[in-house]
Amino acid sequence: HIRSDVSGAEKHELFHSKVTQRDGDLLARKVKVPRRIIHFANGETMEEYSTDEEEEEEEEEHVKQVVSVDTSKLTWGPYFWFHMWRVATSTISVCDYMGEKLASLFGITSPKYQYAIDEYYRMKKEV
Repeated sequence: HIRSDVSGAEKHELFHSKVTQRDGDLLARKVKVPRRIIHFANGETMEEYSTDEEEEEEEEEHVKQVVSVDTSKLTWGPYFWFHMWRVATSTISVCDYMGEKLASLFGITSPKYQYAIDEYYRMKKEV
């Protein structure tokens, strides 16, 4: 029988920052906390830690959060810059999307001589 004990804090926080005092300088150190602890029927336990890739994905999720801006509280310069930036990024996104669709429509996303490559491999396989 395998049982997994995971508290909410351990699930969402894989690292805890521990601050230590050394010679008047504050040093921040990350202490590895197991993602979950598995308890086996024979009494043994196994700690499961996250991988570096999982940690990077979690950091990227925090970065990708969208910040809402209240444009009514902006002065003229930041207000103008905000809307110009929004128009520019939207235009680039639309152009990218339309370019992809047009390239697919005209067939320029596939290799020009793919038929020749396929024929070569088919003949090579027969020999």
